[in-house]
Amino acid sequence: LGICNFCVPGTGVFAPKFAKECGLDGMSIDFGTFEQGFPLGQIRMQEAYLEAKGIYEIEYPNIGCSGYDDIPFAAETGHPLGEAADVLWKGAVDAADYMGIPLVFIPLFRQSSIRTEQELKTAALRFRKICDYAAEKGIGIACESEMTVNHQLMLVELVDKENFRIFYDNANHLYFKDMDGYEVLKAVYPYIGDQLHLKDSTKGCLANAVVGTGITRFYEVVNFLKEKNYSGWMILENLYERKDMRDIHTDHYEIMRMDVEALRRAVR
Repeated sequence: LGICNFCVPGTGVFAPKFAKECGLDGMSIDFGTFEQGFPLGQIRMQEAYLEAKGIYEIEYPNIGCSGYDDIPFAAETGHPLGEAADVLWKGAVDAADYMGIPLVFIPLFRQSSIRTEQELKTAALRFRKICDYAAEKGIGIACESEMTVNHQLMLVELVDKENFRIFYDNANHLYFKDMDGYEVLKAVYPYIGDQLHLKDSTKGCLANAVVGTGITRFYEVVNFLKEKNYSGWMILENLYERKDMRDIHTDHYEIMRMDVEALRRAVR
């Protein structure tokens, strides 16, 4: 069981302490944005996270690339934005290699949301290049997106690399596309690998409810994973600073603890 670094109240390199205190096994971290100068590309930052990992005995299952919210992943090679897109993924893979992290996951939202088949093909070409580079280092690559099931399966077919996986999230499709995330899981399950996101939401919102209390069919998702003997990371991605969450408890950390306990009860 894990959590995303940016979800932990306060975030920062002290987040492993809070994650461990809640009884979690791991925490995904993020490479950062262009505006921040991709902070995880700095050796000093990598060493700080590795030091915290040793102190709190916690794992880092993946490095995320939220910088693609602002840099279009499907930008053409040779275009300045295409060069920026390549700098981001290469830096994240190199950081994962140095830090001993097994997976880099790439979210395709906002500026990287795939809108056309040409963008899908361009994205697939970039993923193929990333997968080849990462495979040499024993690192997996995963894609999280709001794409329809057909387009996700098409991407898997176009990339056609053994170290490429879909990164499933139980709430994204309901929020972005009004699609049933449980049905999405059943369709893409053979391609999801061993890491996924779990959160819950109220109608019209995202990541603003303790798991099991919203509209994402959370328990059905977890029971399906049990039936399939899923063995891997379940990573929480709720946002405890959201107003709906603050209405539950004034201490964001206590809301996080409630979320962790709800997840733990569900998977037992």
